[in-house]
Amino acid sequence: MKGLILLANHFEDVEALITVDMLRRANITIDLVSITGSYELVTQANVKIKAEYLIEDINLNDYQFLVIPGGKAVFETHLNSEVTKKCVEHFMKKKALIATICAAPSILGKMGLLKNQKFVCFPGCEENIVDGILASGKKVVTTNNLITSKAAGTTFDFAHAIISYLTTREKADSVIHSVYYNL
Repeated sequence: MKGLILLANHFEDVEALITVDMLRRANITIDLVSITGSYELVTQANVKIKAEYLIEDINLNDYQFLVIPGGKAVFETHLNSEVTKKCVEHFMKKKALIATICAAPSILGKMGLLKNQKFVCFPGCEENIVDGILASGKKVVTTNNLITSKAAGTTFDFAHAIISYLTTREKADSVIHSVYYNL
């Protein structure tokens, strides 16, 4: 099983890197893929990081799931990116897992994919979600093949939901507890 995390400059550090770390601890392969045309990326906190792949050099058919972190990257790049839209459409067509956190559920909302679906997102971003059902008070919501999460502070819960979806809840519990995080 292999997934990709779609990155553009100014992605939220915590949401991307903790998610990657937790999935890899669960022995789930996840590749860091840049949509900027450059391996070199700058996070929202101005940390320089190097992607493992460029989007133009991979085959989406080699992947079983997609993760998109939030941060300024959502508004600066993803919401208007044909590349991001095509990636989301690819995984939706396969009914494969798409996991978004913080501002990133706005991408799904703008595409109309959360219509009549429960979701969570960073407060204020729900304005970008067309006809979705905001699940107030929840940290993470799984609806069909979509996982949405609220913000950087819910990243461990987000990773737990992804691991549970892809493997088992027991595996997810084991990984999360190994870093002494309590759900």
